Amino acid sequence: MSRPADGPLAVGVDLGGTKIDARLLDTTGRVFAHTRAATPRTGGDAVIDRIVDAVATVTEGLDRDALAGIGVGAAGVIDPADGNVVDATDAIPGWKGVRLATALSQRTGLPVRVVNDVHAHALGEFAAAGLPGDASLLLIAVGTGIGGAFVRDGGVMAGAHGAAGHFGHIASPHAAGLACSCGGLGHAEASGSGPAILEAFQRLGGMAPDTYAVARSAEQGDERALTAVELSARTVGSLVGSLVNSFDPTHVVVGGGVPHIAGWWQAFEAAARHEALPLLRSFTVSPSSSEAAACIGAASLILGSVRTSSTNRSTPHD
Repeated sequence: MSRPADGPLAVGVDLGGTKIDARLLDTTGRVFAHTRAATPRTGGDAVIDRIVDAVATVTEGLDRDALAGIGVGAAGVIDPADGNVVDATDAIPGWKGVRLATALSQRTGLPVRVVNDVHAHALGEFAAAGLPGDASLLLIAVGTGIGGAFVRDGGVMAGAHGAAGHFGHIASPHAAGLACSCGGLGHAEASGSGPAILEAFQRLGGMAPDTYAVARSAEQGDERALTAVELSARTVGSLVGSLVNSFDPTHVVVGGGVPHIAGWWQAFEAAARHEALPLLRSFTVSPSSSEAAACIGAASLILGSVRTSSTNRSTPHD
């Protein structure tokens, strides 16, 4: 590959429990090459092998001096200072404790920066929105779980342990008595996530194999499905309104698969604005702008347009 653009290039990698998405990007977020592969279920070494293969695919033929490095948005709790996986669920077996940044740098010979995948998504949304450097953005992702991130002054707030943004584990009155994936009770994820929609539908006597089927039933006007979808929307809306009261963001972005379910967005936004303080009810909210947002945010860690920050450490800014 000949050099496709003036200025530096980086590979942005979005690493989740089911897929690895890698893109070659420049500082504007323009994508020059793209590949996607399934996330291996056979341990951390296999995942690293798959990432290395993906990087090789999108940089094939590229002059080495054109590539500034690799940015990764990875599932799990990531220490942004060293790129280690501090904690993780079993969505990726053997993932906790992997020294991801070090391993990838050793394998590729390139600088590597790693943050949590939702944090990377938020950084990408911030860049895509064209917000000024002193703006702030709250991201909520609603899918299998509920996560998020808060970007301020161009940097994502990672927290003391790299775990900031677990908004789905905030208590919600809509989830009272419901078991959460973390083992707790009454958290927003237990009534707002995709699996929670299926569970609510089943509690109402409905039968469906998965959340997709419930969504189709809602589109067809099934009252039980509509009730289950509305519960999710009101849960997430109430959560977002409370977070708006806490952070007073310039902009709110909502991503994930659940917001695309028919009828969900309208009920969500009504609940969010109802929960927000009167002064803040005019906040700007929009759907996620691009499926490439996490890759753009990850690459920007290398290209230098955004940064990460935490409450007890400073991280290098390339």
